[in-house]
Amino acid sequence: MQQVLEQIRTYDFSSYFYLYEISKNSIFYEVLFYFFARYGIVFFFLSFTYLIWNKRIKAFFCGFLALGIAGLVDIIITLLWQRPRPYITHADLAMPYTAGLRVDDISFPSSHTYIAFAVATSVFLYGHRRLGIVLFILAIFVAISRVGTGLHYPSDVIGGAILGIVSGVIARKIVQKLEKDWD
Repeated sequence: MQQVLEQIRTYDFSSYFYLYEISKNSIFYEVLFYFFARYGIVFFFLSFTYLIWNKRIKAFFCGFLALGIAGLVDIIITLLWQRPRPYITHADLAMPYTAGLRVDDISFPSSHTYIAFAVATSVFLYGHRRLGIVLFILAIFVAISRVGTGLHYPSDVIGGAILGIVSGVIARKIVQKLEKDWD
């Protein structure tokens, strides 16, 4: 079991460092990763405005509920396990460009990633499929960018994506039960 965990840690670091090096060696990827790491989350909050504008209040409520569920789980995980960010653990190898980025000491799970996937999942499941697909694509860019800027390990964003998707599914089930009372 210890060998498997060590192999996962090795893969996690090598994947992180690979994306980090890509961004450091290419101005295109550096700008792309920085843009989505910093501003990508804005698209998901703008989608709430779009849902309200188009009178998709139930889809908006579902997305907002998914954020709440994921946020509560994130707080519990953070209280139980505080994984340091990769640039703290490997300060001799990587120094991210964090100007303007939300950065604290905790790495797991990636908050930006779970927010992105929670909103994308709930919007997609609530019947706004085209917007949901666009949001899933943007969520993938946000996740990769958080690794490429040196802020997270790949396992942090994978954990965030799983947390976001699961919270979106749970929120959809809750909203379905509540819909009967709304109508």
